[in-house]
Amino acid sequence: MQVEEKCECRSVKPDDSYKENSGKMDPELKPIIDKIAKEEGFITYNLSVKNITTDGNNYLGLLSEVTVQDTLTNKELDLFVKSIIANADQLKVIPVPKVYGIEIYFYLELSQILEKLQADAQIPIEERYTTVKCYKESSTEHIVMENMIKKSFYTWNRFDVISLDFAETAIKQLAKFHALGFVLQEKRPKYYEEKIMPLIFPIKLDEEFHKFFVNMADNILDYLEGDAKSKLKKNITAIFEKGQKFTYDREPTLTLCHGDYRANNILIKTLEGKITDMVPVDYQFLYHGSPLNDILYFIFGATDGEFRQKHLDYLKNLYYDAMKQFLKYFDMDVQKYYPKEEYERLFKERLDFGLFHSIWYLQTNLAQKEVVDFSNTQLTDVTFGISELALGRMKEVVDEFIEWGYL
Repeated sequence: MQVEEKCECRSVKPDDSYKENSGKMDPELKPIIDKIAKEEGFITYNLSVKNITTDGNNYLGLLSEVTVQDTLTNKELDLFVKSIIANADQLKVIPVPKVYGIEIYFYLELSQILEKLQADAQIPIEERYTTVKCYKESSTEHIVMENMIKKSFYTWNRFDVISLDFAETAIKQLAKFHALGFVLQEKRPKYYEEKIMPLIFPIKLDEEFHKFFVNMADNILDYLEGDAKSKLKKNITAIFEKGQKFTYDREPTLTLCHGDYRANNILIKTLEGKITDMVPVDYQFLYHGSPLNDILYFIFGATDGEFRQKHLDYLKNLYYDAMKQFLKYFDMDVQKYYPKEEYERLFKERLDFGLFHSIWYLQTNLAQKEVVDFSNTQLTDVTFGISELALGRMKEVVDEFIEWGYL
């Protein structure tokens, strides 16, 4: 196994991996853009397209910026387009057409319901859970949204540990999102039962995924020694089985889950280094499940051992307090929907869900080059070198779970 050369983690926080280059518009996208332009009042206009390369930040879509410019007034409409990858229906790892359909459902239907619930509760705008505007002309082949980059939003550099400010803001947002699932249960029970409860995590944690998981674990085992190596090796199957169980949970406390709540999928705006606005994106893995899954996936995917030692317990409490306060806007008591005692117990019982995700997620997200190609291949065929950064983070995770008594 070859370890990739260590990169120098930059102090610059914005993710500068988005690279633009002029491109041609997909013929199937052109009619969609034309409809949006006319709906927005553009009569005669020019279109310009910039394709975006993300260097490992996105595997399921082709990204582009489209600018509509009025030929008379120079008024502009800035759009961001996520187009489905070629041969998506042949992808063996993820049902791409299905997850694009889920994202369309979220933006064009569910997000509108969530916004109305918040408006009816008279929640101040700055306290609401917000989403990016998505145009109704979007399809499962082309999702067209407002280009938040033009509004000075950006994503965190995936190689850097998030700041405490980022973690606090993101955890509060996640608490609001999960709380809105409980609000749906209370205010729209029939809708929740018919539309939310059937949503199952779209990636199949089947035998093929198990083999992929074991391969990822073997990558790490090659560089571990002593207790760390023996204990991780001994528990690989048990870790995977617990990951399966927690992912497909039908009990005890379930709500609306994001499914891919990671730093790369959260847009931020800052002023003098302080976060002033935050908007989560990418709802392709939306599902009905345990809220702890989102919490642990986020924390272990975006932090290191030092950060968790200082802030894990604080963020755990911050999440619950934020949910409690948000539900008060709806005259709902958090104890009825997510009792504190249950939350504390489950957090302790399921903390190693973070270990399950770390084993495979850190290696893919922290790959130094865009080499992780999941297209038209079996999971067991996916190979790439583990970066020194991922290896270092993973060693910290293993040591933590040994110290905490899970390994």
